[in-house]
Amino acid sequence: MPQYLRIAEKIYQNVKEKKGFRDEPMEDLNNLMIELRHELKGTKLKLLYNYIDFAELLIKPLQESKIKLDLSIIPKSKNTQEFVLWLAGFIERITTGGQEKLPPIRAKVVLPTYVYDETYPSSANPINNGEEIIEYFKKKES
Repeated sequence: MPQYLRIAEKIYQNVKEKKGFRDEPMEDLNNLMIELRHELKGTKLKLLYNYIDFAELLIKPLQESKIKLDLSIIPKSKNTQEFVLWLAGFIERITTGGQEKLPPIRAKVVLPTYVYDETYPSSANPINNGEEIIEYFKKKES
């Protein structure tokens, strides 16, 4: 998600500086798509759809449209943080090729064995003092 947030912040600033937001969903969405196409050039991310008919998505119910995007929840552009979060989620849904989510670490976590006799010294830890788990959470998505 951090990569989508960076792209969304950049797109938001570019649209705000170049054209400004007009609070007309069709025009604003088209301006966002122009900037998104510009930002995606030279990256691993690719658009899933060559063309998105925003008029159809805004008018028709979600069940009837070919592309399953809910545009009824677009926040106002003056609410910068909320709009950027929405835009990051929107970009994530219409693109492919980004970094995959981190794999689950369930296989690396050892279930505790409840031994009531003194077979385990108190300092021994079956999961390597949690170093693998700590390293897992330190990894950044790029």
